[in-house]
Amino acid sequence: MTLQHTVSQGETLLRIARQYGFRTSNGLYLHPLNAEFRSLRPDPNQIYPGDVIAIPTKVEKFMPLKTDSKNSFMVRDEKEFFRLKLAYENGEQITGKRIVLNIAGQTIDTVIAEDGLIEVELTENETLTGQVDLYLNDEDTTPTKSFAIQVGHLDPIETLSGVQGRCNLLGFDCGKVDGINGSKTQTGVKAFQLAQQLQVDGIAGPITKRRLVDVYGA
Repeated sequence: MTLQHTVSQGETLLRIARQYGFRTSNGLYLHPLNAEFRSLRPDPNQIYPGDVIAIPTKVEKFMPLKTDSKNSFMVRDEKEFFRLKLAYENGEQITGKRIVLNIAGQTIDTVIAEDGLIEVELTENETLTGQVDLYLNDEDTTPTKSFAIQVGHLDPIETLSGVQGRCNLLGFDCGKVDGINGSKTQTGVKAFQLAQQLQVDGIAGPITKRRLVDVYGA
């Protein structure tokens, strides 16, 4: 009987793979047992709580060795990165602003580059939560803005909870991220639609979801 893993909130495919002794996520993602999962999640970086992943039996590999000579082996590994892109909604210049990022036991104190991208290589098994502090004025000694971050806690855009999460993070209050299309969620979606000059109906249909991806990201 094939072992199966049910994805929990905050898990990544690479971390699940490592939990079962695989060094890369492809050991799970590309296995024939996970063909259905692969068709459901074409981007392995976006998996959803409740997804079921088959854990194949690991097969030992045997390699012929030369006697009386040096034998070299290369172990393929996969790195995990946290990427954060910062920009003002109105297009104002953010380059050169100070940012302090605390994540996975690391503290990065730097300035924002021209592309607004901050990239950090993550260490294994660290909790993927952290803090972002922005210093938008040169004279600031305390952060102008601070944000708590949780990696892997934003659901896919196809889900209502994914819509709620993105709207909340953009400042359009949908209330609790619970996948329920209540009055507060509809109000938040309407506010986003109004700001984006879309049809204002409070329904997170395909057009609204595409715009959320354009504005927030996948």
